[in-house]
Amino acid sequence: MLKWSIIWENLPFLLAGAGTTLALTVVSMVFATAAGLLVGLLNMYGGKVVGAITRLYIEVVRGTPALLIILLVYYALPIVGINLPQFPAAAVSLAACYAAYIAEVFRAAVESIPKGQSEAAFSLGMSRLQALRFVILPQTFRRVLPPLANEFAALIKDTSLVAFISMQDLLFKAKIIGARTYNPMSPLIGAAIIYLLMTTPVMQWSRNLEKRVD
Repeated sequence: MLKWSIIWENLPFLLAGAGTTLALTVVSMVFATAAGLLVGLLNMYGGKVVGAITRLYIEVVRGTPALLIILLVYYALPIVGINLPQFPAAAVSLAACYAAYIAEVFRAAVESIPKGQSEAAFSLGMSRLQALRFVILPQTFRRVLPPLANEFAALIKDTSLVAFISMQDLLFKAKIIGARTYNPMSPLIGAAIIYLLMTTPVMQWSRNLEKRVD
């Protein structure tokens, strides 16, 4: 049965796991955004060969479960001599996974900008790189903020997958409490509440951003 006393007594332990979850989310999101922007631009402007490679990466990663990517990075890479500790392995896995989705977000945002913007930049003597830097990308970043906020909220929840490599995030610590108290329901409910408290402000921020962009 649900016992609130178990949640309250173990709240500092759960909050420590929540701190690990947030740190992993922020690090993964930073690298995923940078990689997603690069992959998205290479997919559109990198030529046929580079475009085909980036498209293959996007489709393969989007069609592969995030949990499988985490397990491959943590357990398979040591076979070829690449040994990553838990936190870097989890961050690399989640960043690689979300970069594929964010690349599509950037691609859609760039394509939504009227072509007349680029043509006007070219008529002023700008190169393609200058047009991207000074005309296209500033408008792109404004448009991708709401979907990036959504991706950030989704990433907070997906960090729970690192519990499968025994990383002591919020979910893993909730499972420890459940095993220790013989009451798995209570700490899991506590973890669910903490996840909700972390994601709700981000989702509200995303909705506010959508209104401002519109």
